[in-house]
Amino acid sequence: PVSPGEQVPSMVDSPTPVPELSLLPVKSSINVLEQTEDWDCQGYYPISRRYMVYSWRYLRRMVADGREDVLDVEGTIAKVCQQGFFLKPKYSRREQNHADLLLLLDQEGSMTPFHRFTRDLVETAQPDSNIERVRVGYFHNVPAEYVYKDPYLTEKVKFEWILAESDGDTSVLIVSDGGAARGDRRSERFSATAEVLWHIRQHTKLIAWLNPVPSERWQGSTAQFIAHLVPMYPLDPHGLNQAIAQIR
Repeated sequence: PVSPGEQVPSMVDSPTPVPELSLLPVKSSINVLEQTEDWDCQGYYPISRRYMVYSWRYLRRMVADGREDVLDVEGTIAKVCQQGFFLKPKYSRREQNHADLLLLLDQEGSMTPFHRFTRDLVETAQPDSNIERVRVGYFHNVPAEYVYKDPYLTEKVKFEWILAESDGDTSVLIVSDGGAARGDRRSERFSATAEVLWHIRQHTKLIAWLNPVPSERWQGSTAQFIAHLVPMYPLDPHGLNQAIAQIR
């Protein structure tokens, strides 16, 4: 019996709380590689920009005409032996690179696919190297009466003015396919090129030619005959090293 005023407990059980269900993360069976900044999306190229920077360092013409702040150890020892006592060290002048480079680059036409390489050659030679003076002249097929200061061939200057600023220590590097890209063999182009090379040699003998077309494709083109007039090398790491060795 239940006394009056006594609370009777409820016989109905409170509902059991149902846990909330959440979606489980789905793991893919395929591993997706994250793209990094170092991932090279470019295609294959015969020579890299980094290698150009490295190669230009070998174009040096060192002259000891800098500040006289380099300790001459051998000279100091010789002076001590001569005087019999040490008074002060002997210093020599710091060497500086006085290399003078003239780049002559063929533009447009069959050279259009190689504009990336010519642009990299210019950019790595000018700010990234220690070459004292770098001049650039652009032309189409043959650097005849005029060359251009810009790759769009709009600002022309007389080629003889460019050569007038050159001397026996000027290194000249010509970059052109010489007709090898299309397999052309034209006597007028060969004659015009031979005349240009003759004019250059009146100022300097340090001349080399870089051809962006592989050497096996020079056969039968004007480039094959031009290669008999000037040292010609393919535009690859070994060819660039040979060309720089030729003009330094």
